[in-house]
Amino acid sequence: MNHSDDFIDREARDRASQIMRDFISGKISNDAFADACPRTEDRAVYAIWDTAWLFYDDFKEHRLAGRYRLSPEQKRACVRWILFLHSDLPYVWPDIRFPGADPAARVEPSIIRRFLSSLNAIGPERAAEFLSAGHYPVWPFQKKADYKRSLNAPRLLAGRRG
Repeated sequence: MNHSDDFIDREARDRASQIMRDFISGKISNDAFADACPRTEDRAVYAIWDTAWLFYDDFKEHRLAGRYRLSPEQKRACVRWILFLHSDLPYVWPDIRFPGADPAARVEPSIIRRFLSSLNAIGPERAAEFLSAGHYPVWPFQKKADYKRSLNAPRLLAGRRG
């Protein structure tokens, strides 16, 4: 896919945000969520969708309730992702699988990585490159200040001008 690193697709982000809210609130199933990813060249949407896959069982259709309920930490992460989707900030992180799952915790020696069937393991160089792109605890935001600014002035509560 040919894309600009700073491409923001407002329509796709808005749609992705609503779908993510419906998913984490249990309104739609994992299958409906997976199928509803907006087609876009906005890298943020795909990075978030890819990471959300880690939160559900793709062998069985279910909602995020009961035994599939998100932990408070996972819910906080999803809310941060939704907040990012409502921002007009570019997604600046390098492309890796499951970017919202801490790359530093997924580093495996290359000999082990070769035998892992999971796409979750990455090499130390790739993890370091990814983590150097910003302040990881606020991913997909790059900077803590951008996250705090978005948190203090959410777009959905800003009202309409004009």
